[in-house]
This record gives sequence, structure tokens and C-alpha cells, in this order.
Amino acid sequence: MNRQSLHALSGLLACVMVLASSCLRSPDKEKYLLMVPRYTFSLPEEIVPYTPGITKAVPGVLYSVATSVPGDVVYLAGNLPIIITVPHGGSATPADIPDRSEDCDEYITTANDVQTIALACDIVEGLMNLTHGKYPHVVINNLCRTRIDQNRNWGEDCNPVDGRGGDAWIDFHEVMTGAVAIGAVLGRFGAGLLVDLHGKPNSGEPDYSLYWESVMIGYNLTSTVLSYSDEVINDQGNGYAERSSLRFLSAREAHTIDLAGLLRGGMRGHESFGALLQNGLDEINRDYGKDYTVVPSDLVPAPAYLYLSGEYNIKAFCGVKDGSIDNLYAYTPSRFISGFQLEVCREIRDSDPALRKDFAREVAQALRLYIARHYHLLL
Repeated sequence: MNRQSLHALSGLLACVMVLASSCLRSPDKEKYLLMVPRYTFSLPEEIVPYTPGITKAVPGVLYSVATSVPGDVVYLAGNLPIIITVPHGGSATPADIPDRSEDCDEYITTANDVQTIALACDIVEGLMNLTHGKYPHVVINNLCRTRIDQNRNWGEDCNPVDGRGGDAWIDFHEVMTGAVAIGAVLGRFGAGLLVDLHGKPNSGEPDYSLYWESVMIGYNLTSTVLSYSDEVINDQGNGYAERSSLRFLSAREAHTIDLAGLLRGGMRGHESFGALLQNGLDEINRDYGKDYTVVPSDLVPAPAYLYLSGEYNIKAFCGVKDGSIDNLYAYTPSRFISGFQLEVCREIRDSDPALRKDFAREVAQALRLYIARHYHLLL
């Protein structure tokens, strides 16, 4: 080989080495982030009529049952194994639905959970940014709690049973959540996670100082049960697994994690939702100078004082065995919805939109990791 050929070959090898080294280098972080689409989300303005059994829901489209008043209950169609229900965020007070508080002889709660609809939208945005634009299923009640409590059973606590209010109850529970959202998740994934989203008072507010922790995760187990040792909680004879909203998830995952671990464990790779969310709150606490805590979690295994353990929605939709309710949707260990009631203090929801959005991002991240850890699905 002559000198000219050797020179040409050496030049070619040099070019190959440069290209190879550039491929091996880590990409510039800022340039990489510019390549990743960022999503912002707000509820679509158009509400599309939904006819059960006929309409094929399209992810990202907002629907309302065709035979009811448009907008009383709306459903954002999704394509993730996550369902978010927002029962107490609405403010509409139509005159053709009686005021529950006026006709009820017993004490009932009629206060709305302000900004829970906005928080749900922020969680949708967070999930979209983690999953390249995919949507959770979201069911929203837009009626004020003075008219209907969408976290109570049919007729319970003076809930309407007929007319516009009765239709809204059916739309929220039996149609949009029970048939459409749950049906879609089970049909595509076989199992899914439901988050019933609520608001709680701030710690230290007058009359509410005993609601100590900032975020509460309700699994239909009382504060007394959560105060027990892991051994007592895990004892099958006590029936806590069946009573919990993790009933079917805990049965399927029993070979890798026990019930107490699912409720409040922090073992790496098998964290509870509370532990995953507390990790995110730690970052928010540093950024905002706060001291937000989650119960139950590995940091706070049981509530110190008052605790909101969950109500009708997680009992009905999560296969709970509790009194007259027992696995209403006939779930099996391979086909089920599990979940929890998520109570978020008002300061996070309502004091600063940036804080709410940052919190929602951490909720979305915790949901993504929880689905990967315990449902073995990569979103």
C-alpha cells in the first residue's frame, strides 16, 4: 500500500473514531430536554354526548351522558390504567335538584373540596409529561355538594334518588366510572388503580388542628387499624386485607409484599404509595420551606389524631368487603381495580397555583412508579 493510500486510510479511521466517540458521549441535557415534548392540560371546552353501548370513547375527549344534563357529570377518556374520580369539586346549584341540607333531618356535610378539579387537571398534565401524552381516565362531578354527595350511596345522607340529581348519581357511579372507565381499564390492562380525589382542611386551622398530616391516603382502614403492628395487620384472620381498598392487589402481590408493606412500607423497589409520594413532598418541602407529610407512609405509619379513611367510592369501585358491600364488580385476582382516597390539604390545593402544579407532578410520578412496582406495567 502506497503512502497516499495509507494517508487516506488513516483519515478515514480518524473520522470513524470521532463519530464513535460522539455516539458514546452523553447527550447535552438541555438539548435533550428541548427534544422532549412538554404538555399543558386544561379540560376541553366542548362536551361530547356519550351514549352507553354505542359511543367509542377517544382519549383526551370530554364526554357527558347523552340522556342527562350536559356537564353535570363529565368523563375525560383515557388510555392509562389509572382512574381519577373527583366527587366534591363542583359548584353548580341548579334549582331543579333539591337542597339536601334543607330536607335532611340528620347532619350531613355539604362543603365542597375547592380546587380539586384544578388539582385533577394538574395531575393529568403531570401524567401526560411522564407518558408521552397519555391520559388517565377522569370522572368529575360538577354539582355542588349541597345538591348531591357523589361519595355516598344512592339515597344515603339525603342523596337524590330520582330526577336530575338521581340521573347525576347514576352517571357518575354506574355509567362513567363503573361501566366506562373501569370497563376500559380492565379490557386493556386487566387491572388498574383508582384515585378518589378529595380536599381536607389545613393542619392548625380553627376546629381542624387534629387533622395533622397534610396528605392522607385512605384505604378503608381506620386509624386504629393503622396503629397496629405489621404482624397484626398482616394476620389473615383479622380480615384487614379484604376490608381494604387494596384487597385484590394485596392478594396478587402477596408473594413479594405483605399488606402492611403496601399500606406504609418503604422498602426500595416495593414502596407504598405513601412512601413514593413522601419522597416527592421532601423535594417540595425543600423548595417551598414547608413540612408536608403523608400518612400512612414509612415516615408516618399511622395518623397521630383524626384521619379520613375513605368512603363509598373506594368501597364500591375497589372490591372492598365492608358490611353490605362485597366486591360489587366481581373482581378476580387477575382482573381488578384497587385504589385509595387521596385527601390533600387546602394550602396545597388553593394557596398557590405553582405549588399545586408541583404537588400534582409529584403525585403523577408516584402513580407512575406505583404502577410499575405493583402492577408491573411501564407507562
